[in-house]
Amino acid sequence: MAVVVDLVGIKSAIQTTLLAANTTTASPVYLSNGMSRKVAQVLKINPQHIQPQPSFFPMVTCYINSKNTQQMDIVVDQLTAKFKGEISVSVVGILWNDTYASVDKDPADDDINYLMENIELSLRADPNFGGKVLWQKPTQIEYYNQALDESTHLRAGVLTYNAQVFY
Repeated sequence: MAVVVDLVGIKSAIQTTLLAANTTTASPVYLSNGMSRKVAQVLKINPQHIQPQPSFFPMVTCYINSKNTQQMDIVVDQLTAKFKGEISVSVVGILWNDTYASVDKDPADDDINYLMENIELSLRADPNFGGKVLWQKPTQIEYYNQALDESTHLRAGVLTYNAQVFY
């Protein structure tokens, strides 16, 4: 019997873990720890499909980048073959900053650093994304800054995870 990887379930498991971490009692890691504002949204939508609006931020979302596959056995047909897959998942933290208290300090930069570290720590507490993958590991965090106008900036961090599945 052929099976498929539950990609939607992987995103849902990440969302569930991060939603639990967005309270001070449900998780060993508080998602908003150290930040100036609490995370307002935890989604599972590619951030390119989200219209920027201040009430959504700070927010966290996740999406699947890719799935690389490798056949693990020799069989008569592809339908009954066993595969190993490596899934690349991006977990994105985004915040909106439209105020600067001084010219030598950027609180949004500090907030995005706190947020991305809290995301990583929260997801490391769930090594198999709720049983959806065999294992997962963070591989890198990239940071971005986009100016919408001269006084409003989006800060974003993208945490990439590689997860392995057999199916």
